[in-house]
Amino acid sequence: MAFRVGEASMHHSQWCGGRGQAARWRKAALLLSLLPSLAWTNDLPADAPLARDEDEDAAPPPRPRQFGWALAEVTAINLAVWGFDRYVLNKDFARVGLDAWRTNLRTGFVWDQDDFSTNQFAHPYHGSTYFNAARDHGFGYWGALGFTLVGSVQWELFAENHLPSFNDLINTTVGGWAQGEVIYRLSSMMLDQRATGTERAAREVTAGLLNPVRGFNRVVRGDAWRSAPNPKDWQPPVFASLARAGYLNIDAGPPLNQFFAELDLRYGDALRFPVDAPFDAFNLGVQFTTGEGRLISRAEIRGALAMLPLENGGNERVLLGAFQHFDYNDTQAYELGGQSIGAGLMYRYLAPRGRELRLALHLRGVVLAGITSEYAERAGRDYDYGPGLAFSFDVSYGRWPWEYLKLQAGTTWLHTLNGADGNHLVHEGTLLLDVPLFANVGLGASFTFFERNSFFRDFDTVSRGIPQARVFLSVH
Repeated sequence: MAFRVGEASMHHSQWCGGRGQAARWRKAALLLSLLPSLAWTNDLPADAPLARDEDEDAAPPPRPRQFGWALAEVTAINLAVWGFDRYVLNKDFARVGLDAWRTNLRTGFVWDQDDFSTNQFAHPYHGSTYFNAARDHGFGYWGALGFTLVGSVQWELFAENHLPSFNDLINTTVGGWAQGEVIYRLSSMMLDQRATGTERAAREVTAGLLNPVRGFNRVVRGDAWRSAPNPKDWQPPVFASLARAGYLNIDAGPPLNQFFAELDLRYGDALRFPVDAPFDAFNLGVQFTTGEGRLISRAEIRGALAMLPLENGGNERVLLGAFQHFDYNDTQAYELGGQSIGAGLMYRYLAPRGRELRLALHLRGVVLAGITSEYAERAGRDYDYGPGLAFSFDVSYGRWPWEYLKLQAGTTWLHTLNGADGNHLVHEGTLLLDVPLFANVGLGASFTFFERNSFFRDFDTVSRGIPQARVFLSVH
């Protein structure tokens, strides 16, 4: 469903300072804050430009960069989370002092043994709070990167008596960039500084739940109730969402039968509108399932960092771009997720009646990924860690944002740095059919195949193929 951006009718993720159960509670809080902030609105023709609430000439100047305040707030976030862990939850890891700091600084970074969801989902969210502290104090995407790194280093060295870890530093920092910019952009969409009364209160509360750092700052500064023009970059040129819900079967030895709900958001569209700043166009997908202990089984972000037009004539357009990717898969059958940066080649052919064919090729350098491993016990986990390379392609046909038919396929190679020595080669593919029934409702099915071939230095090769099938109703 397409969204009208900036209209009064539109309403539209876990603190992770520690380990284990505390992180799970924080993730639950994130989900509860995100779900109420999304709702449907009217349809919009796919290529229609969207109206703004205010004249662009009335838009306020950008907030000045406040280095000292941004650094202070990053530090305050760490103090607040550490204080909660230490004095409210009474966690042993939060009992720090000079001895713990000396040990951390003398020993340096190691690889930790936290569970997959804590390392690959919770820590990136923690990093997003540092990122948003900088964003809300006037820094753009590029300027906020360093503050995220500083916040992560502070936490690893001084907020825990566990030794600092490589994987936390990378996941919190790089994952925090992707989650942080998405959260900042979505919270901007919620806000309307010209609204008053109940609508204004609802918008401020919703944005604050989605982006607590920004919500806190808006209250402290008085922005939460001050009437002012809206910055023009708070709204994308086009925004769309789709939801799917239905039945999921995973053939993982004994079959796993689950119900699922999936939410996909499309912010901007690089093939129709300029990408002047990082994440002017991004896709966000989240799948929730009923599997035991795994509320979120999939989450992915693909954000455009910069785009170079190669062809823009007639009904065709070709772009070359740089992208940041965040991937998280935690099913009962396998785990795979990590942070990556890469290049992408995108193509769009506009057919009659608004139908379009889209193709995308992506080559990514995987900074760090975790993947299921049968022999990672020596590292104290059930997954290996390592960098690698990934290649993928997407082909779809439909009427934006509705993809009637879509094929996705890709291959990922990972080299183990910590875990069971060796290499992993993963092949993935999904074929999806989503047929319109009436109005914005569709009926669909998808088939996914996941194959992992793990070549260990000290153990036998392991090959596993895991098919998944889904049937669902969709709302666009």
